[in-house]
Amino acid sequence: MKKPFFYFLMVIMMVSIIQPAAPVKAASFTDVKGFKDEIGYLTDLGIIRGFPDGTFRPDNSITRLQAVLMLMREMKVEETDIPDPGFNDVKPGSAGYQEIAAASHLGIISGFSDGSFRPGGTLTRAQMAKILVNAYQLYGIYPYGFTDVSENYWGTEFISPLAANNITVGFDDGSFKPDLAITRAQFSAFMSRILEPEFRPYNPLVKDTILEMLFEMKLLDYDVHPTKPIIYFLDGVDNVVVAFNYETYEDHIVKLPLPAEKMDYANGKLYVTQLKRAHSSYWWEEEQEGAVAVVDAESMKYLHSINVATDPFDIAADDEGNVFLTSGSGQHVNIKSYNSTTGEMLSDVRGPYEKSYIEMHPSQDRVYLIDTTVSPRDLEVYPISDGKLSAGKDSPYHGDYPLTTDLTIPEDGGYIFNGSGNVFYSSMTPSADMTFAGKLDRGYTSIAFDVPNKEFYTSNKNTFVQAYNYDTFRPSYQLETYGNVQKLIYHHDALISLTEFKPKGTPKTLIGMETIYFK
Repeated sequence: MKKPFFYFLMVIMMVSIIQPAAPVKAASFTDVKGFKDEIGYLTDLGIIRGFPDGTFRPDNSITRLQAVLMLMREMKVEETDIPDPGFNDVKPGSAGYQEIAAASHLGIISGFSDGSFRPGGTLTRAQMAKILVNAYQLYGIYPYGFTDVSENYWGTEFISPLAANNITVGFDDGSFKPDLAITRAQFSAFMSRILEPEFRPYNPLVKDTILEMLFEMKLLDYDVHPTKPIIYFLDGVDNVVVAFNYETYEDHIVKLPLPAEKMDYANGKLYVTQLKRAHSSYWWEEEQEGAVAVVDAESMKYLHSINVATDPFDIAADDEGNVFLTSGSGQHVNIKSYNSTTGEMLSDVRGPYEKSYIEMHPSQDRVYLIDTTVSPRDLEVYPISDGKLSAGKDSPYHGDYPLTTDLTIPEDGGYIFNGSGNVFYSSMTPSADMTFAGKLDRGYTSIAFDVPNKEFYTSNKNTFVQAYNYDTFRPSYQLETYGNVQKLIYHHDALISLTEFKPKGTPKTLIGMETIYFK
């Protein structure tokens, strides 16, 4: 699957293999020296048996049939009503016919252009990568590549995920040797590494994440679907909203009528700021204009836009379709709310300075605001009732704590996290609201929360993620990434890191999507 939105994509599916003979314990093989533990492991599982003379013949090239037999035995495929694979050299009743038919039916193997399968032929390292990746549904991009595997080589989409999962490290000279025939011992080692991670070699180039995608985009903003594995990207290169399913790799794109800057998701809709001219401190409020585009987040259809009497900078939305906007121009300005269906202005409250960020509280009864252009920086809160804002209230501090422009509220609504590392309470009790709660050991530029499991994660545009305990705010462990982290998302038991990454031999800096599936 390849679409214009993607710079590069590798998606793979997987399977398994077998080999007949009387069971022999690994220690009984008279000729096994290298990969002895791996061969013993597969022998104990009944996947390999060796030959009647007590040998394994590890240095012999593995045949295509032998590899299929090993995989099918491990997968315990017992289907009997399997269609004929149609290979002209594998007929019903011939050795391994049933296993070859099953592997073909499962999409693990394929034949040659002349219609043959060549069961007695040797298996190259590239062919090995293909059947193992197909069999075990391995995926991922190994961004460093190999010196003898080009981007256009047919086996790249299989060799890369094999390396990304640390099943292969290649040779010391940086090559993979894709056309080299693989031995019985080597195939056993690769298969063992998939089944038992303890057999995998140490490779400092392989990180804790799986690099799944590389996008060519200017990432302006993002949001996530509350129940589906979908991330919404606001791309400044093509001025589009993209819905990307990170399980199926499907995408849907909506072109926007005016330049976009910020976006918010609420109750099945995406609300996107639309700019009618550049921000300016001298574009006074009475002259300002802009718009908000409304997109159906389920069907990914552009619905309509409403015109607003402000230069929209940041946006928050509630489940009733009301949008709340700060201004990007005019110095001392107002925060306003609109009905996104009718375009009616619901409230116009004096208070913030231009280019302030806002964050909706999960209860949707208030928005918090942080200044970006004044010093000392300050927090404010604005109550909401029926889509209407009330006068704001300053935090009890003024310059007591250094603040960055970041403002994030976790799903339980109990705290306000700031990129400086300072944490404040979010409370309905006015005297407790925005009071100091604690401090992290370092600042950050992105943060994501897994509140049910009492963890959260931060990064500061570097190549690692710092994990913390949610109850104590104390650091617990780190995870390495391939690229410099720009945004962190915790969604559906997965930590998703959007990173800036420049692949080997590519002049462009791309956005990488790296994932860790904790489940």
